[in-house]
Amino acid sequence: MSLTKLNCMYGHLEGIDGKFARDITGYLSIDAGIYAKHGLEVSWNHVQGTEERYRRLASGEAQLSFVVGRASLQHFLDTKTTRVIGCAMNSCPYLLVADGAIKEIKNLKGQTVVCREGPARGVPLGWQFQQLGGLALGYDFQLKLVASDQEAFHMLLDKKAGAAIVPRPYGFVAEDKGFHRMPDWNDMVDDPLPITIETTQKLFSEREKDFTAFLAAHREGILYAKANRKQVVQLLVDKFGHYRSLAEKTFDDYLCYMDETLTVDVKQLSKLLAQVALQSNQNAREVAAEWLMAGALRS
Repeated sequence: MSLTKLNCMYGHLEGIDGKFARDITGYLSIDAGIYAKHGLEVSWNHVQGTEERYRRLASGEAQLSFVVGRASLQHFLDTKTTRVIGCAMNSCPYLLVADGAIKEIKNLKGQTVVCREGPARGVPLGWQFQQLGGLALGYDFQLKLVASDQEAFHMLLDKKAGAAIVPRPYGFVAEDKGFHRMPDWNDMVDDPLPITIETTQKLFSEREKDFTAFLAAHREGILYAKANRKQVVQLLVDKFGHYRSLAEKTFDDYLCYMDETLTVDVKQLSKLLAQVALQSNQNAREVAAEWLMAGALRS
């Protein structure tokens, strides 16, 4: 049986030593023959930088891109040329990680806590620190909002902040560098739709059948990954250079957020819209009608 070729792209999380891919299930699906079973020959390629990935989609060099939702939505709002066919992760709550000497939230008194502005927007962080640690924002501690997760992470590493609210992968690395993860922190701060699967309107109209087959295969691949811890951990060590403790944390506390339905949760889309398009007068379902292909929105 001849297989239909698809070129998929993904990027690494910025600012972490080594390589941290948002979605590694493609490599597993290739090795396990899952894509081939669905009639596809899929290449899984690292392409760093959203501009280059959009160039390749536009030229047809690649057909699918796995990209963080905020970049995907912003590009769509700017160009109206791309479409999301699915979402491999709807939510991945941030961690609160502090200097190793700080073991409880109440011990952050007199410290600065840093967080990227987008996820903090609309979140009652002052109330949260008051409830969890009895700390008053602006009196007991300071909150500094920055432009990127990478900046927040490096402020923590450089001791320019006593604690940082960061995505899980950054938190895992910080823990292994001697920083302390606050165990009683909740899931209030989030990065909505951290892994969207996108293509162009033109490519979708030409290859809808192939993309439907890809989604079916990728759903199967996520379930396969979740059921094969040993294989995933070894792949992360061999392919991405993770030390074993990071690979194990990635499986145990990150891969669990992968969503095998590959559909977009409208509540998470609403959060994303509030972060990316402050001036938009459209609601999430109106944006979904334009940005998401049929079947991509969770009913």
